Amino acid sequence: MKPSYIYFDLDNTLLNHNKAESEAQRETFTGFPEFEETDIDSWLIAYKEENHKLWLKYQEGKIDREFLQYQRFLRPMKKLGLSTDRSAEIGRAYMQNYRKYWTWVDGAKEALELVADQFPVGIVTNGFLETQQKKIEVMELEQYTDNFIITEEVGVMKPHPKVFDVATERSGAERNTILYVGDSYSSDVIGGRDAGWQTAWFTAFMKDIEENQTADFMFDRFPMLTDYLNGK
Repeated sequence: MKPSYIYFDLDNTLLNHNKAESEAQRETFTGFPEFEETDIDSWLIAYKEENHKLWLKYQEGKIDREFLQYQRFLRPMKKLGLSTDRSAEIGRAYMQNYRKYWTWVDGAKEALELVADQFPVGIVTNGFLETQQKKIEVMELEQYTDNFIITEEVGVMKPHPKVFDVATERSGAERNTILYVGDSYSSDVIGGRDAGWQTAWFTAFMKDIEENQTADFMFDRFPMLTDYLNGK
């Protein structure tokens, strides 16, 4: 069934979050003497491990955003035996650096322009309200839609059904005619599928895909998505 409404995820679907995070981490790492006691690879491993654990707890509603933002630098620094006296300052510096490296995923802007000419579109994204709003502003996404659903406003994160219920209502479309384009299997594909939506899984950032991980459409380059929507 051809979709009547298309939602896009934001991070690592339209915006290259991985690249921005990596560049910002490297700039932050070289900007503070606390990191002289370790190497960049060890730091990135420790940070990603602790950050992932914290985001899972945040997603489950076990911690709030302030706790996450404070702890995600404090914990890996403590783990590596680094001084944590300025961990909060370092965390703030990282967020400032992160904003400097926001760029589109290859081909995503061109694809969004083509899709928005043919379908009504919207954005559904996890993340902190101010940060995601700033991304929307910097990427000038308002020219494609005025329907932005940032999960912090909803009060729960994808794949919680409430997010998709709110998005379904705002679209004005029937559930089975909504297509969700996203990179996360757990948040986007499973969340969309459970909501009765169609799903298009962007796999360019995936290292391993298990046999049972499927979507209505899978693609790793954006021209594949536009061809799919045009019935090619």
